[in-house]
Amino acid sequence: MKIVAFGQALIRHRVRWPEELRDLVAGAGAVICNFEGCIRPAGSWPMKTGTVHPAHPQALAALRALGVTHLALANNHLWDFGPESVLATRRAALAAGFAVAGAGADLAEAAAAGHRGGVALVAADTGPTPDWAIARPDHPGINPLRLRLCLRLPAADIARLTAISVQTGAEALARRRQAVGYDAPVEGASFYGLHLAEAAAVAEDWQADPEDLHRLTAAVAAARAGADRVLVSLHYHHWRSDWRESPSWLRAAAAAIAAAGADALFAHGPPVASDLALVGGMPVAPGLGNLVFHTARSALYARQGIDVWTGAALVLDRAGARQERVRALGPDDDPGPGGQA
Repeated sequence: MKIVAFGQALIRHRVRWPEELRDLVAGAGAVICNFEGCIRPAGSWPMKTGTVHPAHPQALAALRALGVTHLALANNHLWDFGPESVLATRRAALAAGFAVAGAGADLAEAAAAGHRGGVALVAADTGPTPDWAIARPDHPGINPLRLRLCLRLPAADIARLTAISVQTGAEALARRRQAVGYDAPVEGASFYGLHLAEAAAVAEDWQADPEDLHRLTAAVAAARAGADRVLVSLHYHHWRSDWRESPSWLRAAAAAIAAAGADALFAHGPPVASDLALVGGMPVAPGLGNLVFHTARSALYARQGIDVWTGAALVLDRAGARQERVRALGPDDDPGPGGQA
């Protein structure tokens, strides 16, 4: 079976799919992408003052016209208009005939795989995400794979930061908040909420939350029992300074996902494409970039020399796994009279 996975589809305007994209997905049993946005419910308002992405009213129809079968919904724009936009988008995607994953009315639904045609999709978002937008047993939201940061420092640096924290009163305040249950206890040294650990050299150490990672791998294992192929979609904004560089935490998470039985992992969030890798024998696309990118920052990206218009597609077929570059559609692309959205 041929499977094609794309990165982000941020559809704010009409689109017309180029022939090269149609040729790429021709004959595929499953076509997957991340729906970067949401269906805005009537009467809702934005939950943040920054960038919000309500999708074009015909965005889902446009993706169906391309042949997309599975949608990953776990991303930072699904909740732009509150919990109702999470539910409205999921309902609309299901009604349009997509298999969906990564968001739901509760945590069990958000964590579960979306199945269609023997292909299962599991999706999660690493954030940063506000607590209210994360699914819980009694609350709608996205399926989280939260990341925790530990700053590794030489002992002298830890002692200096600890002294500063004590002198400012931050240490005493943190312990009091933990004692009354406002914050979770922190073992060892910390500085304004940042966990510190001794090491010979300075380094950031991002680690996936063990409970979240266990839930994700359990979903993969469960999907494995009822599907021919299992793919995992991860959306993340914990980027390296070079957006094309795969972060170390992603490789560690990929190893656990591979051990759980996934056939491939593809990621998105950074608006640029990265190279394909293998982790535990599993193809890993650390960044597929954009399929559609109706951004208001086109000029800014151009001035900074950031290529947001070269995306990638992960292709799985009898020959194995490969990546193919695709040209992302932008706000200046002419949809023409045959535009699907």
